Amino acid sequence: MSLLTASQRRLYAFICTLVIDRADADDVLQETNLALWEQAERFEAGTNFLAWACRIAHYRVLKLRDTAKRHRVRLDAAVLELLATETIEKERAAGRRAAEEFEQHRLLLVSCVDELSPRHRDVLAQRYESGRSLTDIGMALGRNANAMAQFFHRIRELLRECVERKLVEPTV
Repeated sequence: MSLLTASQRRLYAFICTLVIDRADADDVLQETNLALWEQAERFEAGTNFLAWACRIAHYRVLKLRDTAKRHRVRLDAAVLELLATETIEKERAAGRRAAEEFEQHRLLLVSCVDELSPRHRDVLAQRYESGRSLTDIGMALGRNANAMAQFFHRIRELLRECVERKLVEPTV
C-alpha cells in the first residue's frame, strides 16, 4: 500500500503523457489503482513497483482508447507504445541505479566500519549485532545514557564523514 501511495504522482504523470484529456487521465489512474490493488500478490518484492504500475496503467490507457469515441486528437498506437515502453525502461534503469548506489554506499560503510577503532567497532556490534540499548551498553561501560548517546552520535558522524569522503575520492 505504501508503494502505491508513494508512486501516485509519478504514475499520474505517466498516464498524462499518454492521455490528452485530464478527466480521462483521472479515470485511468483510478482504474489502475484498483487493478494494482487487485493484483498486489502478483508484484514481485524487490522489483521496480513504478515500472510494474506503469505497465498496468498502459494497458488501461489502451482499453480507454478502444472504448472511447470522444477524442478528437489521439496519439497513434505506435507512439503510445513507444512512450509507455520508454517511460517504463527509464523507471527500471532508475531502479537499477538506485540499487547500485545503495550497494556502493553499503560497501563503503563496511570499509569505514573496518577503519574505526576497536572500541568504536565494539559499541556498534553491541548495538546492532546484539541489539542492546544504549543505556545497557553505557551501564556496562560505566557511562550514563546521555554520554552514550553522544558517543554513539560521534561514531555515526565518523562513519558518515568517511563514506562521504570515499564517495569523492578517485578510485584507483
